[in-house]
Amino acid sequence: MNKGFTQRLAVFLLCTPSIVLANASKNIATPHINDVYTPTEIPRITSKIVVDGIIDESSWGKARRFLVNNVTFPHENILAPVQTEAFMMEDGDTLYVAFKAYDPEPTKIRAFLRDRDKNWNDDLVGLKIDSFNDDTLAYQFFINPLGTQTDSIENALTGRESSAWNGIWDSAGQITDFGYTVEIAIPLRILNFNDRLDIQQWGYELVRFYPRDERLRISNAKMDQGNECWVCQMPTIEGFKGAKQGKNLTLVPTLVSGTTETRDINTSGNTVALGEWESESNTDVGLDLKWGITPDVTLNATLNPDFSQVEADSGQLNVNNTFALFTPERRSFFLANEDYFSTPINLVYTRNIQDPDYGGKITGKVDDHAFGAFVADDKTALFLLPGNLGSNVFEIEEKTTNGAFRYNYTVNDDLNVGATTTLRKNDSYHNYLTSVDTRYQPNQNNRLNIQLLSSDTYLSQRYVDEIKNSGNYSSEQSLRAEQINGTDIAYRIHYNHMNRDWFFNATHMNIGENFRADLAFFNNTDHQKSVLGGGRIWRGDDNNWWTRMQLAGDVDWTYNQNGEKIEQEAELYLNVNGPKQSFFRHGFTTRTKVGNRIDDSSLQIEGNTEEFDEYEFTSWLEFKPNSHIWVGNFFKLGKGIDYSNSRLSDVMVWEPKVTWHLNKHMETRLAFTFSNMHYNSKEIYTANLIDFRLSYQFSIRSFLRLSIVGYDINRQLENYDPLVQEELRDDFNSQFKSVSTQLLFSYKVNPQTLFFVGYSDGGYQDDDLTRLTKDTRSVFLKMSYAWMM
Repeated sequence: MNKGFTQRLAVFLLCTPSIVLANASKNIATPHINDVYTPTEIPRITSKIVVDGIIDESSWGKARRFLVNNVTFPHENILAPVQTEAFMMEDGDTLYVAFKAYDPEPTKIRAFLRDRDKNWNDDLVGLKIDSFNDDTLAYQFFINPLGTQTDSIENALTGRESSAWNGIWDSAGQITDFGYTVEIAIPLRILNFNDRLDIQQWGYELVRFYPRDERLRISNAKMDQGNECWVCQMPTIEGFKGAKQGKNLTLVPTLVSGTTETRDINTSGNTVALGEWESESNTDVGLDLKWGITPDVTLNATLNPDFSQVEADSGQLNVNNTFALFTPERRSFFLANEDYFSTPINLVYTRNIQDPDYGGKITGKVDDHAFGAFVADDKTALFLLPGNLGSNVFEIEEKTTNGAFRYNYTVNDDLNVGATTTLRKNDSYHNYLTSVDTRYQPNQNNRLNIQLLSSDTYLSQRYVDEIKNSGNYSSEQSLRAEQINGTDIAYRIHYNHMNRDWFFNATHMNIGENFRADLAFFNNTDHQKSVLGGGRIWRGDDNNWWTRMQLAGDVDWTYNQNGEKIEQEAELYLNVNGPKQSFFRHGFTTRTKVGNRIDDSSLQIEGNTEEFDEYEFTSWLEFKPNSHIWVGNFFKLGKGIDYSNSRLSDVMVWEPKVTWHLNKHMETRLAFTFSNMHYNSKEIYTANLIDFRLSYQFSIRSFLRLSIVGYDINRQLENYDPLVQEELRDDFNSQFKSVSTQLLFSYKVNPQTLFFVGYSDGGYQDDDLTRLTKDTRSVFLKMSYAWMM
């Protein structure tokens, strides 16, 4: 191990914040979760309910009543400061839930009109349902006092939540003189459950979020914070005698129309010639289908789909970065039941599929068996060219078939095993991947995940030569083009221990030189990485200004397959939850890391790279000074590698963010990123990003949104290394600016019956242009209607 790194690591581990430890509260005794939950029967009614947020029908008098009065986070199982009543009943087709949320100061209720899935910071009430009662997945339904909906699926196996799932259900809310009321109607046909059973038994939890000085999570159940699986701790309801899911057939025809105009900008000397605007129009009709083939199996299909992104992606700066950037998926077909494809290493990144003509997906769960499969074509094949020091994107202009299959078997409460395969194939290329994984959890405090993967890749010599000779890729990707063809393996072993106050984890990941996962966002290859980490959690009481504190850190070592060191790193961070819903995280990281290869014709690392000793201090702070404003701020300061010049430089990053609700209808969000690098007090570059969103929500169904994303990057090329200046002048502009704007109107009856119309444009300025010049503009319309049968 590097001697300098060892010395810094020793100092790093010894210099823990002893003052924090000395002043932390004494260990709080772990509560006994000793309530024996027996199934609670949900009564059946015969009359219909009008979902208007007013709990006035006589049938509510027959409903099962629950008290939601136990704070589960950030405190652990203490009496809630506010009273909440919940009521549940069903009619064989629909589950009805109502809440009476009492508040001593109703004027402080936080509720704004928002788009779907955007109300997470408001006052909320809701319901979680594990409809198979197998501690695997839980549907989540949350509603704010004005009736705005949020739904998602919690995956207990991966520990992740996905807001991609969008069910069609009804809700309404009313603010009253005592607080607020909410009514919910959830059609049983939107849930997957075993309708071969005469009586259903489902896991459930009733939850209220109460955001004031603290953001309290209040439940009808007790939750052990030492057990990561909260789905596993939910009590049980029973009823729904003879409930059936029915045909559950939904047809969604879509109409998409738009016109895009582009023009060339030609520069020669001091002369700028703007080409004529060239117009391209397109109108398409498509069809989406969802069919519950059986109560356990669902088919999603799409023909001639519009797979464009309707809303603008968030801006990301890409300066001094050797790896490709990740952009999240937003398209509904790929998001449908995406949790069925989840694995510890995510193997499906559908943004790689750009322009398909068709797609089909089948998912299901039968007893202890769950499965998912999809296939979609594409006009091209887009994938990452991975390496151990960088990655890049390559595209093959040939029609490609894409597919994935996932199977998971729940052996018992402690053990799950699964298998996944993905493929991408055309006449000049293929990538096949096979994976097996297992999760073993002998008790609530310990979990072991193991995943083994194998890949087989072929790329025709024509495209190998294109990568090597085009000059568009780094030397590493050009050299690794020769390694694309062939087979290889990868594996990951992860162990996690967690109790109420302490946690520990260990991970080892090994990826072969020729391993590829081209349907995934997999930008590393030829490396072995080991990580050891852990930490301590404290919980505050009435005598502390803070409510929760966590001190944690880890060390890791990364080598290539030849045992050559790539990186050694240690980090320590402190998390604190405090007043005004504040959260801050301060951290320190030290690492020894290799820079660029000296000899571009060799993949060797030892003797072919220079080691640099990086360090950085980071700080993240967020808080809500009042119900209308949220403020966040990230700051980083330290020494980092300047990859353009292969030297260690001073780095500073500042990222303030603010969200301001001017009133119940209008919201503005502003995110700013400032990134700066200096070498020997001389500026190398300064990069700025502004991401501005202004929304006016007419109702819970419609909004108008303006989005502006702008970049401004200035490079002081005269301060670059003289040995690389000439080459860099061909790669970089000393000044580059760009601005893209979008104006979007949306009307949604539900997630599938909707209407969009919008306008967008974009332009740029570089060394050859004296001002921002537009080179693209477009108008677009999209509408769809869900026919449910």
